[in-house]
Amino acid sequence: MTTTSATRKSLKPELSVQGKLQWAENEQTHIHPRAKGWVEKLYVDVEGEAVNKGDPLYQVYAPDLVVAQDDYLQLLDSLQQVGSAEKQTSFKNRGRKRLKLLGMTDEQIERLERTKETRYTVDYFAPQSGFVSALDIQEGMYIVPEQSVMTISGEQSLWLMLDIPQRYSALIKSGQMVHVASNTVQGHWMGHVDYVYPEIDEASQTLRARVPLSVSSDTLAVGSWLNAHVELPKLPATLVVPVSSLIQVAKQNRVVVKSSDHEFAVRAVKVGQMVGDEVQILSGLDAGEEVVTNGQFMLDSEASLRGLLPEQSAVMPMNQHQHGGAHD
Repeated sequence: MTTTSATRKSLKPELSVQGKLQWAENEQTHIHPRAKGWVEKLYVDVEGEAVNKGDPLYQVYAPDLVVAQDDYLQLLDSLQQVGSAEKQTSFKNRGRKRLKLLGMTDEQIERLERTKETRYTVDYFAPQSGFVSALDIQEGMYIVPEQSVMTISGEQSLWLMLDIPQRYSALIKSGQMVHVASNTVQGHWMGHVDYVYPEIDEASQTLRARVPLSVSSDTLAVGSWLNAHVELPKLPATLVVPVSSLIQVAKQNRVVVKSSDHEFAVRAVKVGQMVGDEVQILSGLDAGEEVVTNGQFMLDSEASLRGLLPEQSAVMPMNQHQHGGAHD
């Protein structure tokens, strides 16, 4: 049977976890058609394809857009009859706005004004550069404004979603430095925690923490698992004992305290963070008290049989002479 003294010290926790790489949701654009119609041509037909801002994505035949173009051309022909130049400009702007709300670009509208010819199929273009991370249409499909036809994700913005054990929930904060490495790709990347999600995952009993990474998906594949080391702050000095002295049960943590050469008492304690092979004791123990680090489970069992556990009665010393003398 061995014992050690409870001492005050500051612990430096280490946190190494894994995280899954995903597209940055705040750098994603969901593409919806502005008018219902049929997809006549698909310029981007492979998920994961890179696109630049302004690249054509798909071509659609939309009856409402055809009607809007015809109406705009009729408006242009009748502008001279409207009256003042101010009214003419106002009517023209309203007609252009209608076409833009249906998805036409300024260049397409200017071409319509120049050629005076309605286009029955109209191209839609990428609003940002990135990768097509979701593709939900095919040529010939009928699409409606409520439908997301594709998603474009930022080409240099990824999120590493860390799974944080629940016992570290009080320590993980926004702004903490994170060092990232891969088992399959050489390199070292750094980022900062920018958000800690408040919900605990019921299945894994972990918290999620988000780390934005400025790295291309060509370097680190979306969906891959990476190793992450989170720099945690040093904890304030508290009472510390070895984890080996702790008796952990469902509703209570206990230690066995040596009160004299041949007397021991089972003590309920409130624990804090476990760091390596040491654990913080927040209450229930004083500095300098001796706790049993080997043989405490035998003493705890005897205390249970004799009704001397903390929840059964007041803490009482128990004579240990039946098992031979204790020694340090």
